[in-house]
Amino acid sequence: MSVVAVRDLTVRYPRRGAFRKAELTAVDAVSFAIEAGRTLGLAGESGSGKSSVARALMRVHDPASGSVQVAGREVTTLRGGALRKFRAHMQMVFQDPYDSLNPRLTAGENVGEALTAAGVPRPDQVSRTRELFDRVGLPAAFTGRYPHQLSGGQRQRVSIARALAVGPQVLVCDEAVSALDVSVRAQILNLLKDLQEADGLAYLFISHDMSTLRFIADDVAIMYQGRIVELASSAEVFANPRHPYTRALLAAIPEPGAGRRHRRGVVRGEAPPADAELTGCAFAPRCPLATEICRVERPALVEDAAGHRAACHHADAVPTAIEGSTK
Repeated sequence: MSVVAVRDLTVRYPRRGAFRKAELTAVDAVSFAIEAGRTLGLAGESGSGKSSVARALMRVHDPASGSVQVAGREVTTLRGGALRKFRAHMQMVFQDPYDSLNPRLTAGENVGEALTAAGVPRPDQVSRTRELFDRVGLPAAFTGRYPHQLSGGQRQRVSIARALAVGPQVLVCDEAVSALDVSVRAQILNLLKDLQEADGLAYLFISHDMSTLRFIADDVAIMYQGRIVELASSAEVFANPRHPYTRALLAAIPEPGAGRRHRRGVVRGEAPPADAELTGCAFAPRCPLATEICRVERPALVEDAAGHRAACHHADAVPTAIEGSTK
């Protein structure tokens, strides 16, 4: 059973500088599910809508429409105390742990605030904080250090400990390792995997780095201009990408010993402005496979016999056509 079930999620923001009331659609009818003990990786360029999905799930920003269910409960309608209780089920780990921790509190006090919110009595918080530090690989002595006295990786471990303090079922990781050195990044990813195995946590892992998603994700969703254009198991996405945008992202992954001239399938150009009025496929202006139908008809997210979904009129032609066009 899915711990997270999102259906037709749409997120809009007020359009800046408009004299009349207007809105910008950041997320357009996105649907996905995450089961306990599994990780859904959400990938795409900056501005694709990934973080807007996270903010809507956490109810930092109210969705314009759609359904978000966590542990079988609809959360888009929650308010006040019910919303605060919901957030115990879903916690977020941010890109910059320094900004997400209170610099005036010690690492232990930062975690203690979460324990207070979870209803843990103050006499029990010291021992519980040490237990959480042990779980994320930090010595108990670090509870007395301030965030500026810790390294980036150590601060991220504190952030994870604080997220675990309320006993969540879901962790939303928004570029949670992108600011870390490569070696530290691997340590945090391994920690997240260990915690998931121990607690059966469901992860929504947002990243622009496909190499990271290859390591951490069980399933991968690719976003472009606010819509999911491909969704399948991680193994399927990396072995058999069916959307040209996905192939472009994979082609950009650095390979040892491969120079720029050896990279295949990289699509040039930039995504259109978020407020651009487009007909047809949003990727068509950059796509080497685009034909007239792509410019006038928006492709639906169609599932094949293997459960691999892609929103492309020429999904079946993607591998051969792109490889052949870039030699």
